[in-house]
Amino acid sequence: MLSSKLVIRLERVGGYKSALYNIIVTKGRKKQHTKFYSKIGLYLPLYSNRFLFVNLKELSFWLSRGAIVKGRLSGLILNLLKFK
Repeated sequence: MLSSKLVIRLERVGGYKSALYNIIVTKGRKKQHTKFYSKIGLYLPLYSNRFLFVNLKELSFWLSRGAIVKGRLSGLILNLLKFK
């Protein structure tokens, strides 16, 4: 069984002045660029409308397993669900 300290967070993969973030599921105490359980989405903040893609089936699966959404991502997901 997986640990109860699962987090869903942003991981920066873009270069200098070209931000690109993966939305990943990992253990809570892992450092930024380490192994993760699943990549469930993508966030591109530099576009005028801030492109956000999240696989909602994967998100609900990991939330049912006890994962916690961390940081700025929690507000982004709430805005996404508000407009659905």
